[in-house]
Amino acid sequence: MPNPSPFRGLSRRTLLQGTAFAALAPAGAKAASPAAETRFRLRAEAVSLRLGTAHQPESPMARLVAVDSPAPGMTVLRAREGEPFVLEIENRLDQPTAFHLRGLRGLNGEDGMPGLTGTPIPAGGTGLIRVPARQSGTFILAPSLASHVAEQNARGLHGALVVEERTRQSFDLDEVLAVADWRLDGEGRLAGDFNSRRDAARVGRLGNRLTANGAPAPGGMVVRPNARLRIRMINTSNARMIPLKVSGFSAEVVAIDSTPCQPFDPLKRTVMLAPSSRIELVLQAPPAAGQTGAIEAKIGEGIPIFTYRTEGAPLPPPSRTASLPDPGLPPAIRLQDAVRAELAITGGAGTQPADAEPAALARLFVDPAQIFRLNDGKVGGFSGKPLASLKRGRVLVLALANRTAWPQVIAVHGHAFRLLHAYDDGWEPYFLDTLYLAPGTIARVALIADNPGRWAIRSTIAEHFAAGVATWFEVT
Repeated sequence: MPNPSPFRGLSRRTLLQGTAFAALAPAGAKAASPAAETRFRLRAEAVSLRLGTAHQPESPMARLVAVDSPAPGMTVLRAREGEPFVLEIENRLDQPTAFHLRGLRGLNGEDGMPGLTGTPIPAGGTGLIRVPARQSGTFILAPSLASHVAEQNARGLHGALVVEERTRQSFDLDEVLAVADWRLDGEGRLAGDFNSRRDAARVGRLGNRLTANGAPAPGGMVVRPNARLRIRMINTSNARMIPLKVSGFSAEVVAIDSTPCQPFDPLKRTVMLAPSSRIELVLQAPPAAGQTGAIEAKIGEGIPIFTYRTEGAPLPPPSRTASLPDPGLPPAIRLQDAVRAELAITGGAGTQPADAEPAALARLFVDPAQIFRLNDGKVGGFSGKPLASLKRGRVLVLALANRTAWPQVIAVHGHAFRLLHAYDDGWEPYFLDTLYLAPGTIARVALIADNPGRWAIRSTIAEHFAAGVATWFEVT
């Protein structure tokens, strides 16, 4: 008989009985009142973990540990919309670090991008991130110091933050499912080839072992028949695009990149997660016991990530899935008077095997921080001039051109954007903040510059970010 699940549902209906095989940290303490300020104390520290079989050696990893509620696996913090909180992060690593809350449209001074906003947390030091919690959603607390991000993220130095809506939603389960990949060597240890030019100049670091919530996949649990599950899926890998397919349970998308959307059925029950992107699904368990469902990565013949099984007495049949609360973003964006800018990405290695030889890469890219160029070197990094400067309230239309042989994944900080159709005659019916660009393609996005400050536009592929795919824009 499985143990009671440590997962917490958000509805009044009886939760499930089951086991969480991929452990999550328990929710953080709630504020005593809306006026109180919750403080989550976190510690970035080195740990040794066995990533392969029981007979294989341990690997040096890194973890963000919730000091007041430590638990194995990836740390997940929970707060509530309208209740401000502070993240206090102590750095016990032997190198500096910094952290960014991916997806949060918060205060510019708390964005955590060294060289643009804030400073690194030195080894032995402590940093603070103050969050007004005006935005509900699913966020990733991820390393953001370009010179160390590839290694720190690959070693597991990330966590998740859930800001719950003011009004409780009618789900029987509300949990994070973080997917990533580890690159293991032949002995089952984490490969130590971080920041290699071969990875940086091509697709980025790809692993060979998929994980669920910081543990080897698959995880699994038991749920009651008719249970409605809110699964907050995030991709914490360095570079891998992860297509995830749901089987056995029905599925609807209710939020993308930390922003609610009108619920819709994903094509073939499959969603694509780019590095640092977030998608929230509502899974509906079948009405009978003894049924199974799964989330699998559509890589090769398919790799199970998480499994579900129905057991026990059925819950009452749920009603139709309702939209999450309106985040207050405008339904339409006026493009006629927009400020327009282009960001063209060039550089990187070619696709031939000889192009990836270490000697050839060393000759071609003397400076590993400039493997890629933006607008032929006219912009790049956070110390030069901005890609665009516009007054608060203006519209920015940004043309993103990938002129490399490899995929690029571009994030805009502090704002959500619409992906425009080819001739600016419409847009996709949801907001994004992270965009996948296939090699040789151009995409246009539009946003309302309503958040003052200096904001990053950069790759969420860790190696590409460190190799030059980063610039900024300014809202005055």
